[in-house]
Amino acid sequence: MTMKSNLRYHQRLLTVAVAGVLLGSGPAWAQSPPPDAPPHAAPSSPEAAKPRREAPKPESRAEILQRLYGELAKAPNAAAAEPIVRNIEQLWVQAESPTATLLMNRALVAANEKDYDLSLKFLDTVTDLYPAWTEGFNRRAYLYVIRLDYNRALGDLRRVLALDPGNFRALEGLVQVLRTMGQDKAALDVVKTLLKAHPHSPGAQETLKELEEAVNGRGI
Repeated sequence: MTMKSNLRYHQRLLTVAVAGVLLGSGPAWAQSPPPDAPPHAAPSSPEAAKPRREAPKPESRAEILQRLYGELAKAPNAAAAEPIVRNIEQLWVQAESPTATLLMNRALVAANEKDYDLSLKFLDTVTDLYPAWTEGFNRRAYLYVIRLDYNRALGDLRRVLALDPGNFRALEGLVQVLRTMGQDKAALDVVKTLLKAHPHSPGAQETLKELEEAVNGRGI
């Protein structure tokens, strides 16, 4: 994925309203009659006498995300991967609170107006208040790249991956930043990880070949 496409991705995500994840809801809890209930309290039919099974608990956000990562890693082609990627992106942008959404929207407005200092202040607040929300670090890394502050970008991307090792957008960004910094060997290791997480990441196979040639050409 090129840096320009990564830029478009982050700009698009900053404008997306926080996606609700349809976890579903089970039926009301039901209890079977107590075993020592008097005869007159017994159900009138055999069907009514059967205790209801508890509805399965809905998947948590983390469980859904891990399941989708597994599906993405096994996707047979780019067309099959595309809807999985969209679902994952919706989970990523799911904010922890309306305050987080508001801060992100203000960061977008400031970034679009090229007021990167103000945008970074909003994102600093997001990462301080919501340190488990990876998008705060991911988007701040994007702004650091714009400002050519690659060391801070690396720090934020690595923080994202520490929280969410399957975050292929952070892996894509990390590959590009490492290449820009001339760290081809490190970039090669990351792109291999990327291809395991998202085998159909746009441009990743070409990047792998280029990095293999560059690294092998230096005798590393």
